[in-house]
Amino acid sequence: MIGRTVIATAALVAAVAPVALAGTASHGKTRTVGVNDDYYDPGKLTVHVGDKVKWVWHANGFSLHDVYVDSGPSDFHSPTQGSGSYSYTFKKAGTYKLYCTQHEEDMTMTLTVKKASKKR
Repeated sequence: MIGRTVIATAALVAAVAPVALAGTASHGKTRTVGVNDDYYDPGKLTVHVGDKVKWVWHANGFSLHDVYVDSGPSDFHSPTQGSGSYSYTFKKAGTYKLYCTQHEEDMTMTLTVKKASKKR
């Protein structure tokens, strides 16, 4: 009887443990960047691997903007839009040079992604 109880308990723990641990996994933080008329706010930002950056359009809607990777460990590109938002979760550490394809010379941003620390 004790053997069956131990086996049944072990089976239950094996089935439930992954679900319980998944709920405690650490998730990255979300940082917000404003997309304004011809500039990002802030123009420089540091985040960690696993963090999400959400760009929110605050422009008046008459001028279209986007977020495009000029250089960096990963490529991504937001839609060109006059309002709304766009989010990207960073999976690779490094320095990303970003710009708006509509305002290449004036609208730039440097985003540094550091390796995720154990304590956050």
